[in-house]
Amino acid sequence: MTRPTLEVPVDSLESAVLAAPFSTRLELCDDLPSEGWTANMRMVERIRSVVDTHLVAMIRPRFADSPLTLTVESFMATKRVMDASTQEIRAAAAAGANSVAIGLLQADGNIDMNACGELAELARTLKLEVAFLRTFDLLSDRARGMRDITALGMKRVVTAGVLGWDAAAATIEQRLAVLRNDSLNAQAAANVNSSTRIKSGADIKNVGTCDPVEIVPGGGVRASNAAQFMSVSPHLHASCRRGGVFSIDEIRLLHSSMNPAR
Repeated sequence: MTRPTLEVPVDSLESAVLAAPFSTRLELCDDLPSEGWTANMRMVERIRSVVDTHLVAMIRPRFADSPLTLTVESFMATKRVMDASTQEIRAAAAAGANSVAIGLLQADGNIDMNACGELAELARTLKLEVAFLRTFDLLSDRARGMRDITALGMKRVVTAGVLGWDAAAATIEQRLAVLRNDSLNAQAAANVNSSTRIKSGADIKNVGTCDPVEIVPGGGVRASNAAQFMSVSPHLHASCRRGGVFSIDEIRLLHSSMNPAR
């Protein structure tokens, strides 16, 4: 049986220290209320110095004119975004991160394979795992998306099991049905993709994958509904916030619900 994992997004040293004892991974970012941007690397360094937990650096560059909308257009790869992402991945590795999470898209609602392939290859040369952001929920074709992130050698993907960013747009039952289908697509993609070749810039890279991409349900995951989401996947993503702030009570309850006494 696969051991449950809990990934918690945090945007401060204080919340990271509180969350670490109950988490498998911490996703480090800035400004969680706007769904997160690349974290300040000084914060990453400070968190690395005080916790042993696996650290995931969100890679979502923020500029003065960055759109706050959560649409495909907001996650497209421009030269400025690619240059910043490259710098941020290098900085994340130097700061002590274990993984990076990326998620650049094309205007047609599919994954930007060239851009993501380039960033993923860089991350792996720096000994970082690579995960896919919740931008997966903006894709026009989830089955194709799963094939694409499998080909890119992604370790996992965070998804609410909805089309778009609003998890409340669907019932939990509807979301679970989507997530189950994602799991089937992940297994199917892994079965036929043991030695996928993808184009990264001008080079052809063999990335391959042996295991299916891990489906990590997120978006309103709480202790009260964790069992439902764990019926699909043992891997959960939850901010554990109440009233807009991190709640130690919520993460304790969630951790307990994911790891019942035997």
